[in-house]
Amino acid sequence: MYKIITDSASNLTEDILNRFDIETISYKCTIDGEPYTCYEPGRNDELDGKAFYNKIRHGANVLTSLISPGDIISVFRKYMKQGFDILFLAISSKLSGTYQSALMAANDMAEEYPERKCVVVDSLSASLGEGFLAIQASRLRSLGRSIHEAAGWILANRLKMCHMFTVDDLKYLRKGGRISNTASFVGNVLNIKPVLAAGREGTIELFRTIRGRKKALDTIVNNYLEFAAEPENEMVGIAHCDCPEDADYIASKIQRMRPPKEIIKCYYDRCTGSHVGPGALCLFFKGYDRNVECIKNIAI
Repeated sequence: MYKIITDSASNLTEDILNRFDIETISYKCTIDGEPYTCYEPGRNDELDGKAFYNKIRHGANVLTSLISPGDIISVFRKYMKQGFDILFLAISSKLSGTYQSALMAANDMAEEYPERKCVVVDSLSASLGEGFLAIQASRLRSLGRSIHEAAGWILANRLKMCHMFTVDDLKYLRKGGRISNTASFVGNVLNIKPVLAAGREGTIELFRTIRGRKKALDTIVNNYLEFAAEPENEMVGIAHCDCPEDADYIASKIQRMRPPKEIIKCYYDRCTGSHVGPGALCLFFKGYDRNVECIKNIAI
């Protein structure tokens, strides 16, 4: 008997968490100095997401922080005390220190509950890419697979979880140090929209630069059409930072041209979403591999 736990960067909404019996540990941030919890049960995702990204549009200062080992320990202890083993799935270790915090927590729990298992897995993914791996672990658990079998499946398949996304304003990538000030300014003036992808190391890589928002969205769809593996049997996810019309546009094209088993649309996790900014949109799907050749060091 084991509990599947992930962090709120996985972008799993309350109904999906309940549907697949997954627990989440929330990131926290501050908005203009006021504390904010990224995931809270009972909160309206759409209304809250719209309000959050509107605050950023109007200049709100968002400061994010790691989930501490202590916060993770308190959740691990809660379930281990009830007799559960723990399978924890973390956002890519190349994007956050949560994986390391979870390893520290697992080491502490091994001393406190030596009879229990606490397995920590680096998803090498983010948002619904991470979330879909947790969902698959839940499916394996329901089939009677052991905690180590579920963890092994994730390790063997995590590089098949494809992430393709674009942003509306390059200044948020500039703040995160991903592009220079000059590139951000020139790119916005010329209406350059980067299309980015998750790389094999769990980092975010520049895939292509496109002039114009609609062309960037179409490029994302075209990559899904080319790289998706048996989507009729898989979930596809669209997470967005308050651009629901664009999410609907991509969903309708996918549904018409190569429909998946299910499409999930949601607002992007607030803490990680603050680093890509309002208007960012990401498509998640299972492919055969992250075999797209990323174009690096391109001056915009």
